Order: sequence, then structure tokens, then C-alpha cells
Amino acid sequence: MRSFTLLACLVLLAGCGSRTGLLLPYSDVPALDASTDATFDATVDAGVDAPSDVGPDVVDSFVPDAFVPMCPNPRTVAPGEASIPVDIIWVFDSSLSMVDENTRLQTNIQIFWDAITEANVDSHVIFIAQRGYIPGPPAGFARRFMSIDDRVGSWDPLLKVLSNFPMYEPFLRPNSVVHVVAVTDDESRAIDAVSFDEEFRALLGRGYTAHAIASEQFPPTVLNPSGACYSESNQAYGPGLEYIALTEMTGGLFMSVCEEDWSRLMEPLSERVAVRIPLPCAYSLPQPPPVGIDYDPRDFSVRVQVPGEPEPRFLPRVAEASCGDGWWFVDRADRVELCPSTCAELDALDGRVTVDICPR
Repeated sequence: MRSFTLLACLVLLAGCGSRTGLLLPYSDVPALDASTDATFDATVDAGVDAPSDVGPDVVDSFVPDAFVPMCPNPRTVAPGEASIPVDIIWVFDSSLSMVDENTRLQTNIQIFWDAITEANVDSHVIFIAQRGYIPGPPAGFARRFMSIDDRVGSWDPLLKVLSNFPMYEPFLRPNSVVHVVAVTDDESRAIDAVSFDEEFRALLGRGYTAHAIASEQFPPTVLNPSGACYSESNQAYGPGLEYIALTEMTGGLFMSVCEEDWSRLMEPLSERVAVRIPLPCAYSLPQPPPVGIDYDPRDFSVRVQVPGEPEPRFLPRVAEASCGDGWWFVDRADRVELCPSTCAELDALDGRVTVDICPR
């Protein structure tokens, strides 16, 4: 597929048509004056089909080319090719026995941040733990990071993923790839793997992959009756059998919480979650947005410039469920996607396509 270049022009309303009196995309119908009547008549005379009953719903779906004003003095940003969103939910056992593990996490978490940043993954990261166990995100990641301050006991990391779902559910993106990373030195006694899997899938409405940093099972001994892992500096409280089962059920990674060098944990984990899968005919707006700009599809109009054509084409905004020709804005993803038929038509064109996004 040819690569389309997306150019987003985000400008103030006052500078983009508020003085023209023309109908603007996704706005209520303004009071018609003489100049507006003349413009509308000229448009009809030119052969542009116009709706017989102009109301808010019609204006939202029908905006003739002549009614899309030019945008002087635009503020320009450069969106890139979008990829399938990846939402990563960390839950960290915040009990006192995890102090050393917390130090190891804080020391090595940059490996994780670097991996998803360098891979240019469209990622959101949620971290559930007690204050002091939550690592701060890197600069520029503020809008993509959510922390939930909650006391996560030794037995209930998985339960906390479920109980906090109403808080972070708005932060998840539609149709995202979801990873859960549980870190603990004990067993999940609050909920078993099968029950968690059933409940979490029901909440998400789709599948997910679970990873765990917990204790493997060793043969019990007099000195280690539980059979938990141990190292020179620490010992886990109990083997994480439910975590082992959950990672096997979902195809995730299971790693030892007794590992002294946590870079050996962060590297394979980062490789699994930092997977960028491009989306055809989809464009992500820059994060964070420019100062003073709040992404809202009602403020966008999308055009394409076809080689050999003097004027750009205007693409209407449509509802995804009734996608015909045009584009829609993916809620909570800050992403513009073209309808399949529009995408196919533009892909067949010989040349470079530019899509402009301007506010009303």
C-alpha cells in the first residue's frame, strides 16, 4: 500500500471560518444572511447536491466542498502512521516483603520505557500499586500513563486488576492489545487463575495476555517447606502456581521474582509488549497535543490532495458503524481512520496523498 502523508492543521475557531458565515462541519446551522444565501445558491447552481432539509444531523454528515472554509495561519502538526494500540496493566505487590523487588524494578524499568518508545508503539501504561511502588513515566509520556494508588497485598494482585477496572477502563482503547503484568513473591489466594480469566475477559470484551514475575515451584525441603524460589539475598513466600497457570492459559511470560538481575526480566518482557503492528489508512495525532489544542473530531475537517487535481477533495466524517466513504475519529485513541472504500480509492492513485485536518 502507498504511504499517505497526514498533515494536521489545528487552528483557532476565530481564524478558521467564524467570520465567513458559511456552514462548518459538525456545527449547528448558523443564521442565514444574504452572503450565505448567495454562496448556497452558487453551490447548487454549480451542480453540488444539497440536502432538502438542512438540520444539525444533516450538517453533521453533509458538507459540500464549497462550504469548507480555508484555514489561514494554521498551527501545523505532523501525525504519523498509526499502529494497533497496546494497553499494558502493571500490578505490583506492595507488601513490605517486596521492598527489594521494588528497588530492582525502579532500577530497571527504563529498559521497558525505552523499548516501547523506540518501537514507536501506540501504548498506554497503567500501574496499580501503593504509592512508593509506582515508577514515574519518562518525559512526554504523561498522557499515556495512569497510576492507581492502591494497597496491593501479597495475595490479591489479580483481584486488584478486577476491582480497579472501573477506574482505568476509560483509559483503555477500543480493540487494543491488552497485556497484564503481575509482580509478587506469593501466591494468588484471593482469586484463582480460571476465575480471573473468565471475569477479566468479560470486562474487556476481548482476549488479553498475562505475564507474571513470581516464584516458580521447587521441591519442598525442611528449610524451604513451601518450595518457593530463593536467592542469596531473598526468598519468596510461596510459589505462584496460579500465575504459572494464567500465563500458560494466555500465552504470556513467567519469570522468577528471585532473579537478582532484573534487566534479564525487563528485556524479554519489553520484547513481548513492544510490538508495533501498523494499521492501514490510519493516522495517529502527536502526543502530547500542541499547547492549547484539545483533539476533538468536531474541530476537524479532512481533505486529500490528489496529484493532477488543482483543488483538494473534502472527506466527510462518518460513524464507524455506517462507514461508506470518508473518515472517522477513534475515540480515546487520538486516531483518524479512513473508510475501507476511501482507503482503496486513494491507494489506487498514482502519487502522494496529503490529508489535512483543520478545525471548524
